[in-house]
Amino acid sequence: MEANYSKENGLPESLKDSINNIAKRENFISYEIICKNISPKGGSYMGVLYQVDIKGKTAEGAKEVNIFVKNKVEKDEMKIYSVSEVFHREMFTYKELLTLFVELQDEANIPEIERYNIVKCYEETNSRSIILENLVKQGFKVYNRMETISVEYAKLCVQQLAKFHALSFVIQEKRPNFFREKVVSLNQPYVFEEDWYGFVKNISYYSISCLDPEVQKSFKEKILKKVDDYPKYMSDVSGVKTLCHGDYKHNNIMAKEVDGKLVKVIPIDFQILHYGCPVLDFVYLIFNGTDQEFRRKHLSALKTLYYQSVKDLLDYFKMDIEKIFPEAEFEKVFKEKLDFGLMINMFYVPFLFAIEDDAPDVTNQSLSSLSFKVDSRFTERLRGVVDDFINWGYL
Repeated sequence: MEANYSKENGLPESLKDSINNIAKRENFISYEIICKNISPKGGSYMGVLYQVDIKGKTAEGAKEVNIFVKNKVEKDEMKIYSVSEVFHREMFTYKELLTLFVELQDEANIPEIERYNIVKCYEETNSRSIILENLVKQGFKVYNRMETISVEYAKLCVQQLAKFHALSFVIQEKRPNFFREKVVSLNQPYVFEEDWYGFVKNISYYSISCLDPEVQKSFKEKILKKVDDYPKYMSDVSGVKTLCHGDYKHNNIMAKEVDGKLVKVIPIDFQILHYGCPVLDFVYLIFNGTDQEFRRKHLSALKTLYYQSVKDLLDYFKMDIEKIFPEAEFEKVFKEKLDFGLMINMFYVPFLFAIEDDAPDVTNQSLSSLSFKVDSRFTERLRGVVDDFINWGYL
């Protein structure tokens, strides 16, 4: 087997063996590997992204294989979590957890259209390199991180999230050993110490400066007090718990359109996977990607869709949702944890609005002094969020 590497490909030496192994398994006789670094455009802070195309000949004729690689950053200096640890979580998700999801859905004879959607992972994936099929080459894309999501997209994302959580309940019921050994131990990965609080204070004070002066005067202290509850919410393992994506927002969800119509979404990027409160994933999606008008029109219906979608998948396994996650309990937790949406808008959502050319390098500077330019659209988005929580009685 003969391989040629494009001189401009920039593929790290550590990845060449993995790509060659894939080419061998795909029965290439001769091939060229073309690689280019992908700009994350402010959407990735822990990995270097590559598009790798294997083009060549097999015994059956010409062939092309398209691969996406996320390589761990060389420096692991983040103080609010370990980059090595979150890469390990993502490797576990693709190589073990999602494989089990497929197995369980096969056993229940769930129709393809009703299943949790999964991207193909290559067995060469390891704790340094996540190696997946390149969904972009199949017509998938990521929507603009600064734009408000459409209701059609939100519905598909909510349904996929519900299936992810439902399959967590199924694992607990059908694979108790796996659940005890590999799920329950997945605590949230953040380290809530000095650097974390410095980061939160720094970004939150910037966000508060975007609010109307009268709102700042009346609600600044109440907002900061809410933000202080974030570690408690993330670490809470009381009540109903599932595996949680942890970073379920629209630039971590690939979307495919056919003739301008959205037909499928596939969640990706499981580095913050943990065992915790499923409602937080739902709130995270909504408050990363919607504005005030969207929430007024669609939040209630999406909440209902989420719960119904959990129930629908559990029905395939003859599992009663009222015994696992009673609707009354779901509504109670939703009301209690809804202000999670306010918290993340104070110190996470600004990153979604980071100007592309000024996206911060979070591995090379102290998070407590982090500074970057934020698109002007953030101000309107944040003001709508704060207004909602004032009207809902949380502030």
